[in-house]
Amino acid sequence: MPLNALTPRKLHDRIEARLVELLLSDGYRPGDRLPSERELASLLSVSRGSLRQALVALEIDRVVEIRSNSGAYVAPDGLSQAWRRPSGDTLEVPPIDIVLARRTLEPQVARLAATSATDAALATIAASVARFAAGDRRYDLRHPEDRGFHVAIAEACGNAAMARLVVALWDMQRGALYERLEDHFSTSAMRDLAIEDHRRISSALVQRDPEASHDAMHAHLDRIHLNLSTSELGPAHSGARPRHRG
Repeated sequence: MPLNALTPRKLHDRIEARLVELLLSDGYRPGDRLPSERELASLLSVSRGSLRQALVALEIDRVVEIRSNSGAYVAPDGLSQAWRRPSGDTLEVPPIDIVLARRTLEPQVARLAATSATDAALATIAASVARFAAGDRRYDLRHPEDRGFHVAIAEACGNAAMARLVVALWDMQRGALYERLEDHFSTSAMRDLAIEDHRRISSALVQRDPEASHDAMHAHLDRIHLNLSTSELGPAHSGARPRHRG
């Protein structure tokens, strides 16, 4: 099948997707300044004009703020807005398949991280839990610290291939089908339980206990699978729909 040249629109979409990937994977925080236009254009191998169009599109979507004579910065709610954007390079995958794949992979990643993570990495993981739990923002389904927690564990596991697979699975969750399923069936109680799960996983990692880390992560992903496939949390749990930040 012959390759077609990228149209300007397709190039524009690809630049936006790469910029979003940069924000979500390189530890950016709200208010952080992005590299200069010249640096980004060189990094992405695109013209500054094409890059500028993509940055303006992301500003319209409240992912970044462009400040005259200063540059582009992560908007106050930019990471959540970035998370809401569909992944440009990932085909839609059935949501339950994504969760089952994560349930197979991430417990083993946690087991490895328990012995491989540096003290600094464990501190990063614990700080992510604290930020996730802070205030009513915890009920935002696209809270960046949810992804950040799991990716931080993957990056600490000592296996670069497994870490990349975890990131790829999280990118698949940016598909419209997964997000719609989550919107319909995830509840406030589910988010509270997810935060408690994160605390248990972090505690097991800090204790350098591979089996407890594995089991805590497996239980967490079992809960997500049960919630999305049946809406059940257990006999004592119920909750209103989470609030969405828009």
